[in-house]
Amino acid sequence: MNRSPARDPKAYRFDVRLAGEPVRPQVSVVCAPAGIHFEDRQVPLASVFWVSRRAGLIIVFARRQTVAFFGESGDLEDFARNVERGSDVAGRRSLLRPLAADVVVCTAGTEITGTIGDAPLEGLYLAVFTRRGLHLFAEAHEYTLRWPTEHAAETAADAHGDGRPVLELAKGDASFEVRYLFPEEIRAVLEVAGTVPAPPDTDEALEMFDKGEVARPLRAPLPDFSVGADTLQRVCEAAVDRVRIDPSIGESFDRRYFERHFRTLGEIALGPLMLRRSAALEADSVIGAVQAMDAEQMRQDAIAAFRGVTEELVRVYTAEVQAVVRSRRLDPDKGEKALAAAGEPALREATSKHIDALSPAFDATLARQQLLLQQLHARDLSPPEAEDAGVEEAIRAWRDEVTKLDRAYVSAAAAALVEIGALWSDRMIPGLRALAALRARRLSKRGRWAILAIVAFFAAAALAWLARDLI
Repeated sequence: MNRSPARDPKAYRFDVRLAGEPVRPQVSVVCAPAGIHFEDRQVPLASVFWVSRRAGLIIVFARRQTVAFFGESGDLEDFARNVERGSDVAGRRSLLRPLAADVVVCTAGTEITGTIGDAPLEGLYLAVFTRRGLHLFAEAHEYTLRWPTEHAAETAADAHGDGRPVLELAKGDASFEVRYLFPEEIRAVLEVAGTVPAPPDTDEALEMFDKGEVARPLRAPLPDFSVGADTLQRVCEAAVDRVRIDPSIGESFDRRYFERHFRTLGEIALGPLMLRRSAALEADSVIGAVQAMDAEQMRQDAIAAFRGVTEELVRVYTAEVQAVVRSRRLDPDKGEKALAAAGEPALREATSKHIDALSPAFDATLARQQLLLQQLHARDLSPPEAEDAGVEEAIRAWRDEVTKLDRAYVSAAAAALVEIGALWSDRMIPGLRALAALRARRLSKRGRWAILAIVAFFAAAALAWLARDLI
């Protein structure tokens, strides 16, 4: 029996790079319950101990191989979630357990280029930065660099030419560059790389439980959201005020018409932020709030929402043009010309440029989100008496970034709607007015003669009938 297509695992198109090999472009990648399949290779999900999300790529760390996948952010996030569902959670916990007594600064999938002594150190490594040093893991390899370093700096120059910042570290005979770190991660590492760590705790007693197993879920104040029903009302009113309404087109074409129209557009544009805000407010823990406000998923929702605003705008204007064509009995091609004059590309540009401008805000929030999740994970593996100072700092930084995203999102939606109001005034209403001023389509000369002949025929028939009655 053939399997239903609906049940087939989703296939992605990624650029793929295995450790020590060049990038393979546009490879078909499938994440099935048994593992990750691409070309002639398979990575069993049970062997995957870490999935690292970076800007524009996902790095999958397994016991026998490490693979980087480059692609679109939405596909990468969907792929990462599928991989994580089948990954080795116990292996991930055992990897970090020896570091549980230390304070984790950040954990990231990285590319390392450098040397240790005379031996090269190159490839994809899981980097765990703590208050005491750097720990690198990849397959069967493990390296540790203790703080303080002799050299630690961020450099913008990147030989790979992709504009990513690079962290340089050197101590003794070890010197290497670390790529794929977020700028916030680099700054956090630089704060500790040059410091002398405090003496380790001499208590050798073994903990029976991790903090994540005995502590209550962490709670914290949520970001100060600006989006809400009153915000939606203000955004819509500002857009309506921008429209120069012309009642001569039709009695129903008044302010109430545009209030309803922009209310619909505003609900579409602000919908993703309002829905995620509601979910975050209902969350019973920090991790629940972070998942509700997931920056990458909200980015995809926002792109779809702003595209939906454009589609609704085009639909409404098309309906108005068609209504004028019907009421004035105009040729259909007159309506098509009116639609073309409005410039559909301009209507789409009115929304797309504003969602594009939000990209830096989404990127910054995603970076803070990843740093917070790393801190929360490290907290779960720490001893019960460990302090939450690092986690609290990460929560504050994430909350501040989400607040900035909230403000930027509302501003982008408001700007898009006001620009749509200007398009109604400058293009769409004048187009409807010009269309309504056209004369109704007239019959051709041949058509008029045909109608006249038919009328004359029936008139002659009627006269003949009356003459017969008189005789």
